[in-house]
Amino acid sequence: MFKGLPPVKYYFSKSKKFYNLIFQLTGIYPSNIQVYKIAFTHKSASRNIDSTKKINNERLEFLGDAILASIIADYLYSYFPYRREGFLTKMRARIVSREQLNEIALSMGLQFHVVSQNKITGTKNIYGNALEALIGAIYVDKGYERTKKFVLKRILDKNIDLQELAVNDSDYKSQVIEWAQKNKIGLVFEDEEVESTDQTNLYFTSTIKLDNQVIGTGKGYSKKEAQQNASKEALNHNDDIEVLIN
Repeated sequence: MFKGLPPVKYYFSKSKKFYNLIFQLTGIYPSNIQVYKIAFTHKSASRNIDSTKKINNERLEFLGDAILASIIADYLYSYFPYRREGFLTKMRARIVSREQLNEIALSMGLQFHVVSQNKITGTKNIYGNALEALIGAIYVDKGYERTKKFVLKRILDKNIDLQELAVNDSDYKSQVIEWAQKNKIGLVFEDEEVESTDQTNLYFTSTIKLDNQVIGTGKGYSKKEAQQNASKEALNHNDDIEVLIN
């Protein structure tokens, strides 16, 4: 009769507002409210247990990353019953990519709830990490099946079009490498880590060279993102590439 209602202690809790937030984000009433608070605690705002131990969301992020990959792999295996392992691996990589998770986290509004001591500027990765930590928190609090329901309903169904993703290959680096192999030429990726002007964040640059000529450049907040952006630029100037090799 009362299935789905929050526990009685919820109505008298000082954390009622936070309970409501978690329910709005996940559709779940927390049993262990503390684990969700940890999920939104960036390492810069770590809470000390003692002189050697600090609490932040990094451990939950690690757990959530693994659980998310498992749930997506399980779902893709059933959704595409006749596709090969390579296709499934590539699809999973696109869904759980850092860029994709960052965008999903922003669409959920997680940027308004992450607790940090420093002003967060220039990087979305913190929010994608918080989303993984939230998944880890749900797993710790409610177990695999409830976590799977959250991932499929709140992340996959609302943000990912599997059919479109299967048709449109957004792995630009793979496309560049396949193009190079087809034409039997060698490409070189030159990557560099750069400190931003405010000295609070690092970013990466990537340059793709063909016979010492630059065919694409890009930057990102991870080496992978920088290489993807450089590869995208190279593909967008495909006519110029053809001139170089002919």
